[in-house]
Amino acid sequence: MTETPVDIHQLVQEGRAAAMAGDTLAARAAFRRATELEPDNVEAWLGLSSAVPILAEKREYLQKALMLQSDNADAAASLRYVEQLLAQGIQLEPSRRRDERNSSGDISPLLSAPETSTTATAVEYCYRHPDRETGLHCTQCGRPICSECATMTPVGQLCPDDRRARRPSNYKVSVGDVLVGGLVALFASAAVALVLSLFVGRLGFFGLFIIFMVGPAIAEFIVRVVDRVTKLKRGRPMQITVGIAIAIGTLPFAIFGGLLLLLYMVLAISTAVARLR
Repeated sequence: MTETPVDIHQLVQEGRAAAMAGDTLAARAAFRRATELEPDNVEAWLGLSSAVPILAEKREYLQKALMLQSDNADAAASLRYVEQLLAQGIQLEPSRRRDERNSSGDISPLLSAPETSTTATAVEYCYRHPDRETGLHCTQCGRPICSECATMTPVGQLCPDDRRARRPSNYKVSVGDVLVGGLVALFASAAVALVLSLFVGRLGFFGLFIIFMVGPAIAEFIVRVVDRVTKLKRGRPMQITVGIAIAIGTLPFAIFGGLLLLLYMVLAISTAVARLR
């Protein structure tokens, strides 16, 4: 029987839940099944890379994910980290190495990153939520984190601080970036909407074809202008800001362009949001 897309999504969710619970066997089984049923599912490959302990396997699965989605920032950052570990001669995921080392009594450090030393019976609490007991640790810094703070990545769970530090520079958006990008998008959108309102409304039904043809191209132009002044900043803050700016810049002219200009606005916003992911 053929699995439906809902079944694939459920497998990925089950894999994530099992990984967060520490059941790597169940996580691997769920993620591997998802990749077999849908080989072009990026989330399944990323999940599988997070559930295997051998770094060479992680690298293979991360590379497959990047082949499918070359602009995936998480996969790219994780691949760089895995290759760094492999270059140091480390073959096993650091968290698994710690487990093996603790069980054998060897306490020699593996990496320069600090680790939290605990006994088997010690109760630990999330460093961001001191009232929550936890058995999870950030694989980067070793600090205890609760399930709410943990972000699953192909190299294990990360705390919010290390998660932010791993983000590419163009996803680190300041208030100034948001303000400049929003103002530029606003004026560019207003100028474009003024020109469209003068011509498109007079073309009748033919104007519909023009909007569908040039709408996304105009949005691409606006994004390129924003990229130039913000140095290619990306992420949700930029998506929201530019989307609102396009709406504010376009709406006053909709009284002249009518429904066609509103259609252009929807196309422009959706294109800009997709480009600024």
